[in-house]
Amino acid sequence: MTLSAQSILDFPVPQATHVVTARDAILYALSVGYGTNALDEKALNYVYERDLVTVPTLANIVAHPGPWMKDTGVDWARLVHSEHRLTIHRPVPLDVPLISRSRVLSVIDRGVEIGMFVSFERLIATVDGDEPIATIVQTNACRGDGGCGSAGSAPEPLPKVPDKEPDLEFNIDIPDNAALLYRLNGDLNPLHIDPQAAGKSGFDRPILHGLCSFGYAGYAIVAAIDPSMASGLSAIAARFSAPIFPGETITVQMWRNDAEIRFRGLVASRGATILDNGMARLS
Repeated sequence: MTLSAQSILDFPVPQATHVVTARDAILYALSVGYGTNALDEKALNYVYERDLVTVPTLANIVAHPGPWMKDTGVDWARLVHSEHRLTIHRPVPLDVPLISRSRVLSVIDRGVEIGMFVSFERLIATVDGDEPIATIVQTNACRGDGGCGSAGSAPEPLPKVPDKEPDLEFNIDIPDNAALLYRLNGDLNPLHIDPQAAGKSGFDRPILHGLCSFGYAGYAIVAAIDPSMASGLSAIAARFSAPIFPGETITVQMWRNDAEIRFRGLVASRGATILDNGMARLS
């Protein structure tokens, strides 16, 4: 396939179906911070099949179409997730057939030496009744590509966080085995487990899945604002501004305006901002 902006824009992203079980929901919750304290009854509903509540960011792994961009002709080894936006229309239901339909929104060429950004939208709904569950807009940075032109309309940029001291901070210790656990949700990219694959992608060791740190941020926002863990999220978005490695501590800084939250994630030990321009909305 000849790589061009139009060929990527027109690429038929496959549909995917998924029936989410209680086990799926619990595994995801455990992989993004819920249940760290097994005696914390406030978080028990997310990790116990009795009266199970699904985590707001669970939709990110539901009915995923898989590594379809491999088939577009991009340099898969140098592709990284650069931005993610999730709008939650209703909690992910259990034992209900779900379907996702995706389309490429834009290809933004930054030049041969820089690469390009590809944004695509995934709509998740019930198979019977087509009831909307979530809308996801994902942007990938294709660092090994570029020079193929631009096409489509890119999402509006996420605004910067406020230039003032945050209202809240919440620290999250990422376990050393976080990537090994998170990959069981379906993202088996060797970048996150295989040192040789990480090296080919330009990293000195495997990095954490971006959506794992994104899920941890969602957990941190709820835990910091509502210690009862009864609140939910109706939307969350962020830019992945630097890699995070398993075993590090994320400090999530938050600025609150009623139900609207702005946030970013820092790794203070190496002065890195790993999540930036974050936005969330309490449900």
